[in-house]
Amino acid sequence: MKLISLLLIAATYSFAFIIGVGGFSACNSKYGASFEKNCPYIQRKPIFQFLKREVPNVNAVSMWITKGWKQDWYPAITINKAIQRGYIPIFIFYWFGDDISPKYVKKHKKEYLKDLKRFSDFLTKIKGPKIVILNPEYNENKMNASRLFDILQAHSILIIKEKNPKAKIGICLGDFGDYNLIWDTLNWDLNLPSLNYSAKLSDFIAFQEMRALTRNTKEQILNTPLRALAFATYLHKKFKKPTFLAYLAISSYKNEELQKEVIKDFVKLLPLFKNSADLLGINLFHYIDVPNHVGYFNEAEKYFGIKRKSGEKKPSFEEFKKLK
Repeated sequence: MKLISLLLIAATYSFAFIIGVGGFSACNSKYGASFEKNCPYIQRKPIFQFLKREVPNVNAVSMWITKGWKQDWYPAITINKAIQRGYIPIFIFYWFGDDISPKYVKKHKKEYLKDLKRFSDFLTKIKGPKIVILNPEYNENKMNASRLFDILQAHSILIIKEKNPKAKIGICLGDFGDYNLIWDTLNWDLNLPSLNYSAKLSDFIAFQEMRALTRNTKEQILNTPLRALAFATYLHKKFKKPTFLAYLAISSYKNEELQKEVIKDFVKLLPLFKNSADLLGINLFHYIDVPNHVGYFNEAEKYFGIKRKSGEKKPSFEEFKKLK
């Protein structure tokens, strides 16, 4: 009861619309923030030091908390400096990753909760607003139908809220299904069994959108803004909660103009997102291309940024600056 009372009476932060970028540190080049392979970690600067000059519309920075995460990856003192300069930290708690499954969660539940409590303790060092995206893309490998994981996610929210009552926390669905469609309620409804308790306790419902030519057609990628609007509207109507685009990842691999067109359409549709889906913000997966990034989209994983690894601006850069 004490934990539930905290949820009901806790003071809340009031956020402006959030425009975030992924990345904690960057190298300095003649093009500003960059991410060259030969730039040693010790020479990197906190990314927020570049943002005001390069993308003045940005007011948040996202960081990934994965299994094996260490506190010195994201020093609290640096995060607090970013907050003092007007940047909200977004923590993406991605402990299970692609290994997630009913069997894997059952086997590693104690280990997960131990790390979650360690993360919650770390959050108490962050003096100011903070956003937590919990278990993004959990709804794969049959987890979308897991009522037990729904309870675990609800419990996870309460654990974080106990010591961080002002933190804004949202569970995060992957937008999976038929990308030839805009409205895809048949697939979206498959997630409902895992959202009975956790959605009620969430401050918002988050979702992600990731596309690349290595996995998607050009038409599917161009559909992303309208599909994201449809998904966000669906989530808002279904759960009566604000929504948050936890990470938008449109790879420029083999087609930089395609990435530009998608972001341009997000700018056009943003008023509809805010009014139809109560969208709180949009976070860009990577601000700068990460040359050593690997994952589902293969080679295209290296090209999710709106800046090349050298720091040069892609065609999408100026469009992104129009998001407000």
